[in-house]
Amino acid sequence: MDYRQIKKQANEILKIKTAECSYIEYKASEQQLDKILKTICAYGNNYYNNDIQYIFIGVEEENNEEQKAIPVLPIKGIAEGRLEKCKNTINALRSFLYPNVTFEVVSNDLDGISYLLIIVKRQTGGPFMVAEKAEKDKKINLKPGRYVRIEADTRLARVDEEYDLLRKFSNFHYSSIVSPGASIDDLSADLLREYFSKTSSRQISDGMEKKELAKALDLLDKNDPADRRVKNYAVLMFSDHPEDRIPYAYTELIIDMFGTKRKMESKVFKGAVWKQYYAALEYINNNFLNELVIRDDGNSDNRKIENFAFIALEELLANAIVHNNYENGKPIQIYVSEKQINIVNYNKPLPPIRISDLNERTFFNERDTENPEIRDMFKALGIIESFGTGIGEAKRSMRKNGSPDLFYKTFDVNDNVTSVVIPVNEEYYEIKNGSKPKKKVWIETETKDFKQKILDSGYTNKIKQNVLKLYEEIGTEVFGNSRVVEILGCSEVTATSYLKRMKDELKIIVPVEGMGKGKYKFSV
Repeated sequence: MDYRQIKKQANEILKIKTAECSYIEYKASEQQLDKILKTICAYGNNYYNNDIQYIFIGVEEENNEEQKAIPVLPIKGIAEGRLEKCKNTINALRSFLYPNVTFEVVSNDLDGISYLLIIVKRQTGGPFMVAEKAEKDKKINLKPGRYVRIEADTRLARVDEEYDLLRKFSNFHYSSIVSPGASIDDLSADLLREYFSKTSSRQISDGMEKKELAKALDLLDKNDPADRRVKNYAVLMFSDHPEDRIPYAYTELIIDMFGTKRKMESKVFKGAVWKQYYAALEYINNNFLNELVIRDDGNSDNRKIENFAFIALEELLANAIVHNNYENGKPIQIYVSEKQINIVNYNKPLPPIRISDLNERTFFNERDTENPEIRDMFKALGIIESFGTGIGEAKRSMRKNGSPDLFYKTFDVNDNVTSVVIPVNEEYYEIKNGSKPKKKVWIETETKDFKQKILDSGYTNKIKQNVLKLYEEIGTEVFGNSRVVEILGCSEVTATSYLKRMKDELKIIVPVEGMGKGKYKFSV
């Protein structure tokens, strides 16, 4: 704890006459034991998830026409000879709290006048309550229970607020706290502007400086008068090198290569977590995802299967980033092999969700997340369509592709890991490895590279789309001019032009002999 910085911040709060709020309380004397005790309890419960909270002892308050409970300057203060005794009186309140609330009592001075500062930082291990013995103590006489601070009011929690506290303390959000050592200098103005351009009207961000953009996204520490300190999710979303401040804040792809000799290769995706998502997804899609267009014997219709369902990969990779515990110092890992893609987080799902729920259910309306701000920003970017539905979408895409169900691995109860497996489409694997009888299936071709060749050509979008339409409609049929006319609804002259482009320029069709003049088939 940097007391020098905290003391400086506290004096800034006094100098600008900040009114009492969810993290600031003024008390004229340490003798107001009941009010001090219940405020410490409420600060421990920290209903608004403040990073740091203060009680100023030796500071009177007043109301003016604009604000209530602002500090009176110059402050009343505490006589130098009484500081230690006052500290002891306040520290004695620890025994009236259960569980123990961690707080510090330090002396400070403003313009030569001493006062005490009670500092309560974000806690774990709650919710906290005032013990029954506080009511029996004549000097305190405070009703026991769990206290909360709502705006500038400290009171016993309502039933729904107690539930909120119970949920909060089983669901600590590392992403929401101030990042140690990080500042606005760690954020990229280009990333901030790109985010705004993708999620908001351009006019909102045009002409805004980096600090204004950061404030608009609530990336800064509210308790920092200098507007320099930033939260962890700010670093994760808008730093070019988040791993410099948050160790292992990257995604690692581990490729299980099979050939004459098995070997493992690794590739790391760094940068802002949404950029990691796009980069990893694109790399896997371009290098490991393929599809087959198939026609079964006796069936004139084509069908398409993917080795790994792309939608499942999209949803589960986004899920991994949103639910990753970046506090644990381990990267997200993606294992790719011929038979499966395995995405691993080194943390369990937050209660009340269990691994068995992830396997059995498709909708999670009550599911909390490790990184709520990242979840919201991913939704704004369109990476997430709606909360709690990603796993269901992934499961449906697997069924639509004819793949085995995805599944979450079950580990020992003490293992802190979540590992989801996307199995390969079994029919695809059998065909590619020659184990499926040829007579039962007519494989048209692997289409990804083929389609990319068409899309990369210099033709207009209309021509590209028409060529793709011809390929998807015709497949491995032998065809000629009349079939092109039928599919595109064009003239014979135009159809001949398409055949010439595909044969001589794109080189994606070849002549077929023995079936009449001007007959072709698609060929990779």
